[in-house]
Amino acid sequence: MQFPSKLIEEAVTEISRLPGIGKKTALRLVFHLIREKPETTASLTGALQRLRDNIRFCRHCHNISDSEICAICSSGRRDRSLLCVVESVNDVMAIENTAQYNGLYHVLGERYLAC
Repeated sequence: MQFPSKLIEEAVTEISRLPGIGKKTALRLVFHLIREKPETTASLTGALQRLRDNIRFCRHCHNISDSEICAICSSGRRDRSLLCVVESVNDVMAIENTAQYNGLYHVLGERYLAC
């Protein structure tokens, strides 16, 4: 694929590294971002940078969190006698979306943060 600009090529290369995003989709996203207001792109890059800088793992369950203890572990409404051991944060999200489980979790794997 030939690009009209090295900047576009670089952006397409980086975006296409995301799972499920090929070069054509990455190019469509890059062109979309070029057409948007600069504030929109700045907002996106700011959100991604804040995510990267501030995301943490819960000290208790290893779920992804904004703070040292996640909202699930810090909730007084959870049944602390129940523990669901899951493989990944995606599993926690899937179970939570059912609104059927009210216990705590322990996330086994998938460390997302690179040192």
